Amino acid sequence: MSLATPSSALPQAGPQPAQKVWRLSVLLVDDDPADTSLILSVLGRNRHVDTARAVDSPVLALRQLLAGYKKPDLVLLDIRMPRLDGFEFLAGLRKLPGMISVPVVFLTSSGLEKDVMAYMGSSASLYVIKPDTLPELQTRLDGIVERAISGAWTR
Repeated sequence: MSLATPSSALPQAGPQPAQKVWRLSVLLVDDDPADTSLILSVLGRNRHVDTARAVDSPVLALRQLLAGYKKPDLVLLDIRMPRLDGFEFLAGLRKLPGMISVPVVFLTSSGLEKDVMAYMGSSASLYVIKPDTLPELQTRLDGIVERAISGAWTR
C-alpha cells in the first residue's frame, strides 16, 4: 500500500494576491529646523510613507491646505510655535473641508500638564513627546505610521 499521493490529486494553489502596502502622505508642522530635518529623514525610511513634507509655520500650512495643496493622510504637529500654536492650528485644520477625519499627532517637546490636558480635550489622535535618541524616534514614528495605516484613528 502506498501512502504517497499523486501530485495531480493535491489541491493546486493559484497565484496569491499581492499584499496591499498602504502609502501615506504626511504633513509635518514644526518650526524647529533640526527636528524637522531629523523627522523627515526618519519618515523617508518608512515603507508606508509615500511623501512627507514639512511646513515651519502653522499659518502657512493652513493657507496651503485651504489653497488646495494635497490633503495629508497624517499630520504631525508641534505645539510650541510662534503666531499660532499647535492647538490653534488643529482648530483651524478641523474647519477645512475634508480635514475633520485626518489623524493629527502632537509630536512635541512639551510635557507640560496643561498641554497634555488640552490634548485630551482636543480632536488630536495621539500625544507623543519627542525622544532624545534617533532609535527611539524611529520606533515612535514607525508606530505612529503603523497606527495611521491600520485605520485605528478613523473618525
